Amino acid sequence: MSLLIRVLLLVAVGALLYRSYVRWQLQNRQRNAPPPERFEPMARCTGCGTYLPSNTLSPSLRCGACEQRP
Repeated sequence: MSLLIRVLLLVAVGALLYRSYVRWQLQNRQRNAPPPERFEPMARCTGCGTYLPSNTLSPSLRCGACEQRP
């Protein structure tokens, strides 16, 4: 009977060690994951119709090339 108790105790300790190892691996994966990409809203240039990030357009919603043209 004492052999059975020892085996069960050993299995329980092994299961606890395995679970803690899996949790530790998941935490490391989440910590080392690359940050999510930043979304930039797009807008259409009124001069040429090209879609560009809205922060690169002028206040008149024109791209740099269209702003230089008269």
